Amino acid sequence: MFRSVSVILTSALVLSQPAPAFAAAAPLQPVSKWNVSNGDTLCIASRSYGSPAGPVSLSIVPSPNGETYELLVGSKYTARGRAIEEQGSVNFGKGPIDAWALFYQTVNRGSDVHDFRIPAAEMTQAASAPTMSLHISGSSDFTFALDSMTQVLDGLKKCSVDLERNWNMDRQQWSKFSSRAHADFKNLFNPEDYPLQAIWKEQGGTGQYLLLVDEHGKVDGCQVLQPTGVPVLDVTVCAVIQNKAKFTPALDENGKPVRSVVVTPTINWRIP
Repeated sequence: MFRSVSVILTSALVLSQPAPAFAAAAPLQPVSKWNVSNGDTLCIASRSYGSPAGPVSLSIVPSPNGETYELLVGSKYTARGRAIEEQGSVNFGKGPIDAWALFYQTVNRGSDVHDFRIPAAEMTQAASAPTMSLHISGSSDFTFALDSMTQVLDGLKKCSVDLERNWNMDRQQWSKFSSRAHADFKNLFNPEDYPLQAIWKEQGGTGQYLLLVDEHGKVDGCQVLQPTGVPVLDVTVCAVIQNKAKFTPALDENGKPVRSVVVTPTINWRIP
């Protein structure tokens, strides 16, 4: 019988094990140019590597608030597997950086994805790095040849500035709202939402999230501000919020619904 579990909210505005040093594999070479895309809810730079027989994609995604970067490695789909957290690290040639890491597969069974998250301050190393190595404990490493990274990072920063403006993230813009976006978080999470993987491992943690709420009250984006330390819990939070949350959108000074960002209360996953 499963023990009882709870998800607790408290009001408020990566795996911690050290990653071992590792030997970088021969760098994968690019087969396309960098493509920097200015999406409506995110900014992303992507590039194809490898060969037609063994394609690998690399994507770089800054968080909307610019505090972290996600590094996503997509490779050929293998047998169906559940999402798992991974002990990982990122190395730009100056030593390994501990990384928030998660493995999952796309819903259309198109790709296996390894998702690494590092602080923006560490990502600056990429500007002058000839390679980037992504290490997964107990699995294969990915090493990518890099070039034009100064332009790529500059393009992502410009896109992020546009994203902040389009979603009214600036505090001066917030001050003009006659009403902030809001929703009832108290009854949003249920014990059934607790991932079985985390229950089996008796894992819990406290996280906080940045939401992009459109003018209709729909959550169009969810980013981790304060990770729980258990990647599958952070993914679950975003999935529950985007599927269940019903927001009243923000109103501008004229009472018109507008886009805005919402910082969630802290969300605590606990197994009593």
